[in-house]
Amino acid sequence: MPAASDAAAEWLARADPDRSHANRWLQSVGLVLLPLGIRWCAVKTREHEGLAAAAEITGPVIHDPSGRVVYFLVPVSAGRAWDCPHSEMLGLACWLGTPAPDRLEPPGVYWVSPPDGSGLLVDPQALRTALTRRSEAVS
Repeated sequence: MPAASDAAAEWLARADPDRSHANRWLQSVGLVLLPLGIRWCAVKTREHEGLAAAAEITGPVIHDPSGRVVYFLVPVSAGRAWDCPHSEMLGLACWLGTPAPDRLEPPGVYWVSPPDGSGLLVDPQALRTALTRRSEAVS
């Protein structure tokens, strides 16, 4: 992995209670199951709305083509009052299959916008605005 991917992989691994476990999975399989609600939460959306919203925001975004869903990594604080239509906040007691930072295309789960290793997450207000706009356009 290039240096930026190394920093992002290390940032992802810090979400696992056992960093070495996460690093092994990221390096060998290219995917690791990470707990949510500790370092970040994830907003799950339908594929079409999620990909459209991802084009308008910055921060880490995962696409799962087989599940036809998109996940936005957001701060834990966003989970307290999430009320955006056609989306679901995933937090404590949830886990997310997270691809290696250099996995940027299918097959399988991949990053639409990978983490940069700095800790930058998706701004929940910007995401809410983008998803609401998509929801209103569909209605």
